[in-house]
Amino acid sequence: MPAPAPFLRKDFLVAALLAAVGFFVLGYGAIRLTPPGSSTAIIWPADAFALCLMLRYARGWRERGVMLVGVFVADLFSNGLGGSPALLTIGYSLVNTLELALCLVIAGQRRALRFANVRAQALFGLKIGVLAPLLGGLCAMLVTWAGGAPDAFAAGRNWFFADVLGFCIVFPIGMAISWRQIEKLRLRQRLPLAIGAVSLLIAVTLLVFPLRVYPLQFLVLPAALFVTARFRTLGAGAAMIIIATIVLAEPVPKMAIDPVLRIQYLQLFMAVCGLVCVRAAGLLNSRDLHIAIGERQHRRAVRASRFKSRLLGHVSHEVRSPLSAIIGFSSMLESGSLSAERAPEFAAIIAHNGELLQRLHDDLLDLSRAEAGALSIQAERVTVGSTLATCISGIRLDATLGGKEVLVDGIEDALAVQADPVRLAQILNNLIANAFKYGDNFSPIRVSAHARDDGFGRIEIANTGPGIPAAERGAVFLPFRRSQLVGRSVPGAGLGLSIAKLLVEAQGGRIDFESEPGRQTRFWIDLPLAA
Repeated sequence: MPAPAPFLRKDFLVAALLAAVGFFVLGYGAIRLTPPGSSTAIIWPADAFALCLMLRYARGWRERGVMLVGVFVADLFSNGLGGSPALLTIGYSLVNTLELALCLVIAGQRRALRFANVRAQALFGLKIGVLAPLLGGLCAMLVTWAGGAPDAFAAGRNWFFADVLGFCIVFPIGMAISWRQIEKLRLRQRLPLAIGAVSLLIAVTLLVFPLRVYPLQFLVLPAALFVTARFRTLGAGAAMIIIATIVLAEPVPKMAIDPVLRIQYLQLFMAVCGLVCVRAAGLLNSRDLHIAIGERQHRRAVRASRFKSRLLGHVSHEVRSPLSAIIGFSSMLESGSLSAERAPEFAAIIAHNGELLQRLHDDLLDLSRAEAGALSIQAERVTVGSTLATCISGIRLDATLGGKEVLVDGIEDALAVQADPVRLAQILNNLIANAFKYGDNFSPIRVSAHARDDGFGRIEIANTGPGIPAAERGAVFLPFRRSQLVGRSVPGAGLGLSIAKLLVEAQGGRIDFESEPGRQTRFWIDLPLAA
């Protein structure tokens, strides 16, 4: 069965349907609210609404074309039901479609309003919010003239200002708002505040806008800003919808007899309210972002401070024993009080404790680099079998780990992963050393590796021993955490597994384990297979 075409994605189909239905509702509503004597709407939010959905959900011109066709059909219905003649209905619908196509050409493949600087943002806004409406106004003037409607110039001019107003108000809100932002507003918990804020805006607008003797329409803006301040971008959008609906439904204050001036008064009033609210929402969102960044940096600094304090405490504890051994036995060797037969034995103890300090130093260095995000990873093709053989041979030579048997299951010679060979050896040394230290003294350690179907190669190390209690499983990969059962009798700082996890994840891999207390523990790492 052939794969479905790209435009049959569920989210795209929903967006295309929403664009067409939303365009019809907004377009028909704007036409119905148009004052008598005007051939075009005062505000036209339908284009900006459809453009937002096209930019956010359409992938490529194929999907954009489908959405443009849907908008064209919706525009035919809105203009036809609005009472426009057939020629004007078709002409105005084509003009809107052409205007949207120009906006898509200007936007390119952009799917979000992110810009390098303010100049780029202003230039993009000028092209979308002015150039496209200017082309639409010119074309609408020609369509109006060809259709025989009166005052074609006024129709084109009103078209231009209506589109500019729609783009200035709807487009920035539509591109900025998201479900994540809406969830952050916690509308369910703040429902009484939302109802109160919206009711206040409705009441103020209904009371002051129809006034003719004492013009108090400026009070609408503070009420809109109150809603915006409480609910950010969503509040700004809701405020403009409420204001536009009430303003266009109410009779215009008779500041001028000329209907053209009345229309311009409405457009100017909504433009001021819309731009101020949108800008206020943007500034408040920026402030929220900077506050969140500051809080995150503060939490990170607190965690780093706690980690440093814990690190110093553990380091001082772990360093004390090796240093005491080195200093004590070195003093004995220096004093000459030891016999020649025992001197090599004490020198070996000094060397072993020096190696412990060197290993602790290397582990702490890796841990600090990982905390700072500065781990160096040089990935290449690594053969798993030869790497495991080298690691196992080296660990067998470590007398402190005991001479346990290591059984290696059949590993394909061709099995290879994409990893840093030095870091992979470090990971395997840590895991195999842990299997030696925490296993019993009689059962062998089993090592195996195989390719998985998900594109990863898995390496497993299993031992028989006390295992990991269920209560400790969540802390296995935390630094300085060791088993409460046998950890005190096992040498080490408790950094091996935490460093192994950091190194595996830095190479795009996974690490996990299974443990049956008293029976078996099995650790594994998954790394991407080499091509």
